[in-house]
Amino acid sequence: MRSLERYVHALMAGAGDIVAVLSSDGRFIDVGSACLGVLGIPPEALLGTPVLERVHPDDRDEAVRRLAGCGHGTSVENGGPFLCRVRHAAGGWRHMETTAFNRPDDPKIRGIVIHARDVTDRVETEQRLRASEALYQTLARSAPVGIFQTDRDGGIVFANPRFAAIAGLSSDALSGHAWRASLHPEDRTRLEADWAQAVAAGLPVLLNLRFCATDGTITFALCQGSPLTDADGRVQGWVGTLTDMTEYVRTADALLMAEARTNAIVDAAADAIVTMDGEGIVHSFNPAAEAMFGIPAADMLWSRIDRLIPDIGALLQDGGLAVYQPGGEAHGAGAVREAVAVRGGDRFPIELSVSAVETGGRRVFTGIIRDITARKRSEGDLIAAKEAAESADRAKSTFLQVMSHELRTPLNAVIGFAQVIEMRLLGVGEVDRYIDYAGSIRQSGEHLLAIIDDILDITTIEAGGLRLNECIVDPSDLVGEALNLVAIQAGKRGVPIRIDLEDGLPMLFGDALRLRQVLVNLLSNAVKFSNPGETAVVRARRRSDGGVELSVTDTGIGIAAEDLPTAMTPFAQVDQSMARRYEGMGLGLSISKRLVEAHGGTLRIDSVPGQGTTVTVALPPSRRLADA
Repeated sequence: MRSLERYVHALMAGAGDIVAVLSSDGRFIDVGSACLGVLGIPPEALLGTPVLERVHPDDRDEAVRRLAGCGHGTSVENGGPFLCRVRHAAGGWRHMETTAFNRPDDPKIRGIVIHARDVTDRVETEQRLRASEALYQTLARSAPVGIFQTDRDGGIVFANPRFAAIAGLSSDALSGHAWRASLHPEDRTRLEADWAQAVAAGLPVLLNLRFCATDGTITFALCQGSPLTDADGRVQGWVGTLTDMTEYVRTADALLMAEARTNAIVDAAADAIVTMDGEGIVHSFNPAAEAMFGIPAADMLWSRIDRLIPDIGALLQDGGLAVYQPGGEAHGAGAVREAVAVRGGDRFPIELSVSAVETGGRRVFTGIIRDITARKRSEGDLIAAKEAAESADRAKSTFLQVMSHELRTPLNAVIGFAQVIEMRLLGVGEVDRYIDYAGSIRQSGEHLLAIIDDILDITTIEAGGLRLNECIVDPSDLVGEALNLVAIQAGKRGVPIRIDLEDGLPMLFGDALRLRQVLVNLLSNAVKFSNPGETAVVRARRRSDGGVELSVTDTGIGIAAEDLPTAMTPFAQVDQSMARRYEGMGLGLSISKRLVEAHGGTLRIDSVPGQGTTVTVALPPSRRLADA
């Protein structure tokens, strides 16, 4: 046995393939060292194990048959190589090309000699090639264009079914140069000349061809081919595609016919008329359209219509381009729609109607466009006038309601207290009480007079009758006088007012009465809208531009940003209800704003709801005395 082992090892010493000896029952009795490199298994690990354990289950029946064919008698070869898969130590499978020889009578072997060569790379490469070929064949059969390969002279070597369909031939009739017989007679000579020129120059082929079917039908096709060259750059053949262009050619002819038929009418139309296809591509653009959009027709042809009418797709989805599909009925003029168009970057309103006609199996769409800018402007003016009238009517009604409330309250007090005094309801001895009632009558009368003064002021201002009695004004004196006039109101409300005056304020030139009226209005509002105990602040400062700035700040209820326009509107308050918390005609801020503007200044309101309001009056440098 040891002499047998020495012989087998000597036989296997330099082998790169796997060489092994099996016993008659198919077990390893000796294995070459190449087993480790090929299968990752040490040779000694296989000794005594059945060889079939290493063979793929799908290949075992053939392996058993091959081993049985070796016989158990005289030495017989097994009949040629056998391809099977053998398990690798890592878990995968390796493809092995195997031969087996039975040497039972050889005293140095006495078994079956197995020679296995690893051909995994070759097998996998062949598999990839077969898969690639199958994929190519599948793609070629299902491609929507004809695919072909020719020899150097243009004889067909391969062509897919689509090529045969376009050429109007059966697949059997395509081989060699037979396909050229279906070409239109006028195209055959040109094909020969162009093909010869391409072969000579080694350049791609691009040809427009016509094929004639047996029933006389003409198929238009575009042939594109690229040369196949050998290692020396010599052209050996061509590969390319054949595309059916019949529908495109017919569509182009139909569009040309429609364009020729309508040009005379379109060019003379006063409205813009645009012709386009189903994709919104412009095919005609009449002179009126050029004038309307300010674009030459040459710049719009073959461009998309949504360049001029951005929303045309959504606008016409239920009655325009999107519903006109080939095969349906042709429509006449569509409904008139309003849209927005673009001209030189500016948008303007238009009216648009779309109609469709069908020629040669294809539809052409015509849009009639009218610029309605002037009409929209007139409509806008009418709407604005109507809204202004309605707003004025609402303002008048609101004013009458508010004025009725404001006037009735003091008048009721006047009448009530006057009746008590007149009838001596308290008796002749209640002189002090009568005096108090007389004071209430006076206060109510003063309140009525203030309301009337405000109404007269805003009426005078709105009518343009305001005249300023200008004189030299000391800002410090102005603030002090305004504080004196609101001191009683502030005391009753429990709202202290703090003064913050900058030193060295310049003297101003203006109407002292009107400027004091502005400060009184602002201070009255600050006191009215502040909670008791909260402090209001009045400030006077020099501006960086040389002017003077007066401001009143409170920490009251504040005004929301969206309510500021209402607060500045005459006869309006943010709370318009009859049961509102704060009384007044709503004229203070609007009068103050106009009086400040009459002095060339500005009035600004900065307010946060719940935190308070600051009203700032900015008087321009022109109101400062030259020597101040």
